[in-house]
Amino acid sequence: MRVPGTALVGLAAALCLGAPGPAAALTPEEEIGKRIYFEGRGAGGSIDAIFGRDNVRMPAVLVPCVNCHGSDGLGLPEGGMVPTPTTWQYLTKPYGHRHPSGRTHGPYDEDSVIAMLAGGLDPDGNLLDPLMPRYDMDAADFDALIAFLKRLDSDLDPGLSETAIRIGTLLPRQGGYGPIGQAVEAAIRAYFDDINGAGGIFGRKLELVAGEYTGDPAQAAANARSLVEEGESVFAVLSPFTLGVEREVFAVFEEAGVPQIDPFTLFAGHGDLPAELTFFLLSGLPDQARALFEYSARHLDPAPRASTVVLPPTAIYDDLARAVADQARRNGQRVPTVLRLAGDDKGIAQAVTELRRSGIEALFFFGDTAILGRLAAMATARDWQPRLFLAGPTAGRAVFGFPESFDGRIHLAYPNLPEDQSEAGRKEFRALREKHALSPGHLAAQVRALAAAKVLVEGLRRGGRQVTRAG
Repeated sequence: MRVPGTALVGLAAALCLGAPGPAAALTPEEEIGKRIYFEGRGAGGSIDAIFGRDNVRMPAVLVPCVNCHGSDGLGLPEGGMVPTPTTWQYLTKPYGHRHPSGRTHGPYDEDSVIAMLAGGLDPDGNLLDPLMPRYDMDAADFDALIAFLKRLDSDLDPGLSETAIRIGTLLPRQGGYGPIGQAVEAAIRAYFDDINGAGGIFGRKLELVAGEYTGDPAQAAANARSLVEEGESVFAVLSPFTLGVEREVFAVFEEAGVPQIDPFTLFAGHGDLPAELTFFLLSGLPDQARALFEYSARHLDPAPRASTVVLPPTAIYDDLARAVADQARRNGQRVPTVLRLAGDDKGIAQAVTELRRSGIEALFFFGDTAILGRLAAMATARDWQPRLFLAGPTAGRAVFGFPESFDGRIHLAYPNLPEDQSEAGRKEFRALREKHALSPGHLAAQVRALAAAKVLVEGLRRGGRQVTRAG
């Protein structure tokens, strides 16, 4: 039986695009002002927002400026209200302002902006709408916020210019994974070429910056860091190869505030990975482990009475044991035992003896299927055939070499199946392959990368011309 994984986590919100034109880096004061605007946190300690005649106070982190005025400062319509734009060009219009309510006043300057923020008054002394909070913060924070408002309409996140959006990736160029990396890079570049040939994204061309994947954690982190360094930084990261170096690479992108879309990893949804800005298109091993255990409980008759989760002796696999244990508790089943298994034959033989003696009827195996193949051969020699539950992406062709005594006793979970591809999607992919002479190999990896690229492009298109990483 092939059981799809349980969860697809997509790009939750469209990316929100900034004004055109390359911008110089913000000064330290402007950076503080930006943090006040977007997060409600300044350099002078806590900031309070004060509402209405009753002077109700709450932390400004709950109501930062961006909530109502938007990342571009043009205002976000909500509840019938359209907040006033906050760009400095708008605030200081020499002919003043007339609001929909009929209130009129002259242009703002630095002093009147402070009076507005601290006292809720416009330049002519009129009270602002009661929904506009007043802010209690240090004088230096007021100055910093004003400094940023002067830059708001020209402040662009790294990786953006008037004419381009730089998108990064990490891909293998040599070794066993090299052909996969080459095929994926060619597919993404082909797709970007087609987008750019049609005018790009609101006049901006997509530029792919490909760093090199390596299995060495320190080097992988260094290569990831080179993608987000100031001056050459990318706006977002698309389909980076992160197998075995997830913690290090994810940490670099999270610290830099760079969103990454569908990294190549077995651990999508892993509870311990720093991935608040990471968007997965397909489920990973934790969700596939849950799907396998749910299947064993609901669809096998009889269900296995005793089972064991077999894992490599690596800490990142701990989350799989937790996932299966959690699913067992939800099902009201006995929590499986956990076995850490390396690749030596003596250890495998000892494990077979102990598992058989303990009456184990099912193995949930995650790791090298060559090890599982040797385990299955030893189990057959001792007349023991437990049911085997595996994640399809790691099983590969090895399962076809297992002893015949396991026929009908092997169950695989996959994050997606061939029928998940629509006919229109297959036709589009074939046309792209033919037009750009893409590699005939590693089609699944190419399709996955293109799906991620299409999600990214759709988000950029929905966002309009003004883009921020946070959005």
